[in-house]
Amino acid sequence: MRIQGHSSTGDSLYLNPRVMVLAINALLVMLGFGIVAPSMALYLIALEGGLTQPPAAGYTVPAEVVAQFSFVLGMMMAAFMGTRTLLARYWGGVSDRRGRRPIIIAGLLGYVILLILFGLAHNWMELLAIRAGQGVVSAMVWPTSEAALMDIVGPTRRAEGLGLYIMVSNVGFVAGPGLGGLLYNFCRDVLLLPVPDVFRVPYFIAALLVVPSVIATWFVLSETAPLSKANEISPLRVVDQQDQEDASAEESDPISDDMDPTTRRMVNVLYVMAVANGVAMGMGQPLFQLFLMSKITTDIGAIGFIISGAGAVGMLFTIPAGRYSDSHGRKGIAVVGAITARAGLFMLPLTRNLTETGVVWVVQNAAMSASQPAMRAIQADVVPWRLRGKLFGTIQAFFNAGATVGPILGGWLYGVFSLTTFYVAWIAIEGLVIPFWAAGALGIGAALLLWFAIRETLPQAAMPPG
Repeated sequence: MRIQGHSSTGDSLYLNPRVMVLAINALLVMLGFGIVAPSMALYLIALEGGLTQPPAAGYTVPAEVVAQFSFVLGMMMAAFMGTRTLLARYWGGVSDRRGRRPIIIAGLLGYVILLILFGLAHNWMELLAIRAGQGVVSAMVWPTSEAALMDIVGPTRRAEGLGLYIMVSNVGFVAGPGLGGLLYNFCRDVLLLPVPDVFRVPYFIAALLVVPSVIATWFVLSETAPLSKANEISPLRVVDQQDQEDASAEESDPISDDMDPTTRRMVNVLYVMAVANGVAMGMGQPLFQLFLMSKITTDIGAIGFIISGAGAVGMLFTIPAGRYSDSHGRKGIAVVGAITARAGLFMLPLTRNLTETGVVWVVQNAAMSASQPAMRAIQADVVPWRLRGKLFGTIQAFFNAGATVGPILGGWLYGVFSLTTFYVAWIAIEGLVIPFWAAGALGIGAALLLWFAIRETLPQAAMPPG
């Protein structure tokens, strides 16, 4: 008998309207985020009077102006990650009790409203408050949507459903920056909009993109949460036998936090790595934008093309790298990929033109994409299966904490050192390399910690002979 709410084994997830609504929601939200990403830092500076003309190829923002606003940019990025980190678990719990559908719809409406407000902002304080608000609605939409997806697809097809969801959302993330660059060029060259209005239009377009998601979610996505009042009154989803057996097993055999000393040590290492990687990634986000606008170019079209191209190249490496790690071992590709990616942070501030910068950024993204599947597999191998939900959540919390601190630290270091010069013998080194090299050193340190403190986790039976 087919169970209401779940996709049966023979059904295609690609034809399930509720699954596709959730996936398309992710696509449109990420597309909107990508559209505004290339110009956000320039928009901040323009609102505060640091730009008097729409940026174009061959134009860079004076270094002292960039240094003045570097800390504020870091604060904006940290505000988003901070509120998202603090509230993701809360909104997930609310969706368990009150239902997924209203939380998702409210979050999507929040995206629309906040993107419009972002386009109407007048100063950096308003931008900071709005970014914090975007973190709140992000915490409403993403964890709740993934929970609803797991409710719909059932216990036997969760990996397939999550793979579809991630793949579709990544398409939006990759395409968004390139589209945002084209949109900016249209506003500058065709509409002839002045500063700061030339930066406002992408936010309105991004808001418009999310509107269909609100409508589709309202009409297509029925409630899936088994504990919601709506399901208690009029069940829309029948919990299948496997779910009932899993729940009974958890009640009769509570999960113990006990781990053997070796496993506990490796889990603690994963926590330290998560913090270090979070800080390194968080630092890199504002640093890349600050460096581009002050040293390379303010051509948003070119910047968007580089970001989209790097993301597309990275996607090509993900599946082959995952297969390689399954057949040849996890540690090698995880460590080599991570070190190569972080080494890019040492090279990036030494580039002198858009071509060099683009090459380093693409290689860095490709290396990180190659490293990530093996890194996720190592985490899954190390963590006991009965504790995966809890410990994966803890690992993510450590990473998010680092990713909240990282942008603030990176922005502050850039403001302090970017206008200085150091001399090593007769060699002059610009101070802006300091935050890049600090982020790179943290990432490489985390990779080396993995190499020396985590054993190879791929079962020996799967290792090739010799």
